[in-house]
Amino acid sequence: MTTDKTKLRILNLEDQPTDAELIEDELLAGGLIFDFMRVAHAHEYYQALAFFGPHVILCDYTLPDFNGLKAVQYATKNYPEIPVIMVTGTLSDVEAIELLRVGAKDYILKDSLKRLPSAVRRVLAEKAAIQAREAAEHSLRESREKLLRSLEVMAKGMAELIELREPYAVGHQRRVADLSAAIAREMGMAEEEIHGVYLAAIIHDFGKSRIPVAILAKPGPLDAAEYQLIREHSSMGYDILRRVEFPWPIAEIVYQHHEREDGSGYPKGLKAPEILPGAKILAVADVVESMASHRPYRPGPGIDAALAEIERGRGVQYNAKVVDACLKLFRKRGYKFQ
Repeated sequence: MTTDKTKLRILNLEDQPTDAELIEDELLAGGLIFDFMRVAHAHEYYQALAFFGPHVILCDYTLPDFNGLKAVQYATKNYPEIPVIMVTGTLSDVEAIELLRVGAKDYILKDSLKRLPSAVRRVLAEKAAIQAREAAEHSLRESREKLLRSLEVMAKGMAELIELREPYAVGHQRRVADLSAAIAREMGMAEEEIHGVYLAAIIHDFGKSRIPVAILAKPGPLDAAEYQLIREHSSMGYDILRRVEFPWPIAEIVYQHHEREDGSGYPKGLKAPEILPGAKILAVADVVESMASHRPYRPGPGIDAALAEIERGRGVQYNAKVVDACLKLFRKRGYKFQ
């Protein structure tokens, strides 16, 4: 059967030709313009769904080799975008409820066929609304993914800028970001939250862009004034990043990444309930990577010493769950810095 692909296509699963004619006549009387196909058996139904491509299915309940319930279940599973309306002679309340439960959009008794054209229009309008919503959601997801990719590129560029000014710490922010994401994933955080933690971590030292290179690259110990200036980098980072509209509280996480659970951190001396989860993760990852790595002005204590440090401060300076996840990564899952 050749059909006009732009015209409404209605598939009628009906074993009585006279009933199918009445249904078709009622639809025409209701002002619908359509191609109409009647089938009565299961194999015809399956073929019509594949090759006729109906926009809506009108289905009798009692059929020669299967029933309306199975027909609805098959359509819902394999062609969920095609609405099904039951058009049948009799239907109990129990059967009607079950049909609606498995996916039928409506049911109409054959002695009330005048309701059929409006029911068809309604289910098609609902289908169009769903498709429009899904298209909008897809477009929004694509836009969001594009934005996230752009933000990630920007963040990595910012991290590279810091590394140019602080060459002894090349790779530090990336390694901290990788570990932060791994800890967040080990803790069961959602992927979107993990992405936010990763982006915050990869630019957590961006405030150092305002610190003189002579201090960042100084080979020996810092004096008190220089050390105090270094401590300002989280506040400086916040001042820059708070102007950027991230989908996550990136600026706040950067601001808090040197805070400690017991209030002994900086810049504000926040305590556990006031510190964001991402900042708690970043704090641990930053300490572990920093202690595990060498610097020109001191040898790296190593990963064992780094893990011992966070274990010592577990539940005091560092969040216990974050510490546990980090220790599990290194000691049980074989995590290594790349």
